[in-house]
Amino acid sequence: MNPVPEYISASELMRQRNAEPLLRTGFPALDQLVGGLGAGQSYLFYGASSFIDDLVHRLMVSVSAGGKVAYMNNTDYYSEKTLVRPDRIAFHAKRQGLDPDFVLEQIYFVAAYNELRQEKAVNALVKMVVAEEPTTTTTTRLIIIHNIARFLPDARDKGRAVDSLNKVLARVWRIVAERGLVLMMTTAFPSSNANRLWRAIPKPLGSSMMWHLANVIVFFREAEGGGGRTVLATLVKHPGRATPITVPVLEEEEGDEPLMGRVTPSFRQTYQEFLERIRKNYVEMLRDEGHREAFDALLREAWDREHAAMANSELPLVLDAMNLTANLHNKSEIQRLKKRLDELEKKSRNADES
Repeated sequence: MNPVPEYISASELMRQRNAEPLLRTGFPALDQLVGGLGAGQSYLFYGASSFIDDLVHRLMVSVSAGGKVAYMNNTDYYSEKTLVRPDRIAFHAKRQGLDPDFVLEQIYFVAAYNELRQEKAVNALVKMVVAEEPTTTTTTRLIIIHNIARFLPDARDKGRAVDSLNKVLARVWRIVAERGLVLMMTTAFPSSNANRLWRAIPKPLGSSMMWHLANVIVFFREAEGGGGRTVLATLVKHPGRATPITVPVLEEEEGDEPLMGRVTPSFRQTYQEFLERIRKNYVEMLRDEGHREAFDALLREAWDREHAAMANSELPLVLDAMNLTANLHNKSEIQRLKKRLDELEKKSRNADES
């Protein structure tokens, strides 16, 4: 009996990879531009930070329905931070019909706060991926390295910072190739103005190794002019398409709710903005005057009075905190009325007996 060979041909490996379903970004024009996110492939997205941050949140949610996401955050305490926002995850989860708690359970999370921590962080992430039991919903499908070159501009030892970055790339690229995962890297570029009109496509901030390992590279920028907002994507590198190609991937009319950027607003700010929207789009459309009065009563008697409790609830959406508070308020009123009814019934029985 001939022994089973311990190798696999390149054509068979390619056939297996091509048979696996592509991941979708949630932006149809971007999916068409890059051809979807394929297994064993590495993608480098750079440029407009607010768009890329929202893209990261969308991907984490959509991929979590069919597998885990391994996420590495690169940020620091002293300058602009790359943030993962539970409220944005909850927002996209509910739009896709998913439980926000389930989505969060599907994400491995590690963070590096300086270039010296990057290698330790990525080793911890890879260790979690390798230790997985291969099942449909517990196997990692996507690795995201957010703001991968964050520490290069401020590094005291540039050579050491680049070396650390390249070690991170080599470590994660190997596990991506071995397991047929999708790797998404994001980075900025050396410029103080992200929205300037470019005569030439800027290079991403990072190392030459990062550029070479990425199978697909896309540059995002916000178009200037007009009352709305347009994000353009330029395909800079692709194994099967001529480059560059530029297409609009997001077009918002003036007055549309914009994508949220990096700064996490306070609960009070989010709460006030939500109240303004719900008054305009919901309360004014209520046909029953009693319902409109009930909304004002809840605002006066429950939500505004219990603002501190709602802010500290750690619930993913303002509406969740408001619903919980309204339910508690209603229960409190029911208990008060029940107690009052019991007292009236007792007085009535005493009067009848006398």
